[in-house]
Amino acid sequence: MKCNYCDYTVSEDCKCCPNCGEDPKTKKKNKIKEQLEKEGKETKNAKGVTTSIDPANLYVLWGVISFFIPFVGLILFCMWIKSKPKEAKAAGIGALARVAIYIFYFGLGLFVRFITNR
Repeated sequence: MKCNYCDYTVSEDCKCCPNCGEDPKTKKKNKIKEQLEKEGKETKNAKGVTTSIDPANLYVLWGVISFFIPFVGLILFCMWIKSKPKEAKAAGIGALARVAIYIFYFGLGLFVRFITNR
């Protein structure tokens, strides 16, 4: 018979596979899913669908989105300031960073135009 984990040929009465150390008769589990369960990163969303994304780190995504679309970042900041402070902070920082960069380049453009028109 073959081990369900590593397909190594083992005897019928074998309790432990000599190749991988698992019980060859048990059903094979998804190793990645097993690791995520062990680390506590596999979660279920509101519909009961299992996801592998750690929701604690999604605030970074909102910061990136807010950087590219500052108006959305401002709206998200205002909506989440009390209910989701970490996400609100990331969205606000992303939007503020983009606006600061825009103002810097606008000022630099005015400065260059002023210097070249002399």
